[in-house]
Amino acid sequence: MTPINIEVIMPMLTSLEFGCSKCGILFNQLGLEKDYRSSCSDEYPEELRQEAAAILDALRGLSSLYKHRIRFKLIDAQSPLGLWKLIRHRIFKLPAFIVDNKHVCSGCDREKLEPFIDMGIHEASLELIADVGRKH
Repeated sequence: MTPINIEVIMPMLTSLEFGCSKCGILFNQLGLEKDYRSSCSDEYPEELRQEAAAILDALRGLSSLYKHRIRFKLIDAQSPLGLWKLIRHRIFKLPAFIVDNKHVCSGCDREKLEPFIDMGIHEASLELIADVGRKH
């Protein structure tokens, strides 16, 4: 069975710490030590950092529950793609989860999201059965 796609639209926390290895060499040459780079992420408000951690914990839990049946795609809400998804799906609350480009769930509530995932898996299995029936 092909895994269902879950697009997660959320504000991404960025810092200089996540630069590429070539940028790391440049930063070290400029005297920007790792302590300074990692402190950039500490400048975000505590509430935003806790929310991001809660979202990532929820994604880990869903990933361990559904294993190979789901695939996540993280989308920065402030990117052009993220803005397009927010407008197209009329999303007003973040984080938002788009299950197989059909079902939208806003907020970080696993109990609200899991029925949409189950519905997506069920629809995918019905499509698979229909495809097998057409081949015979």
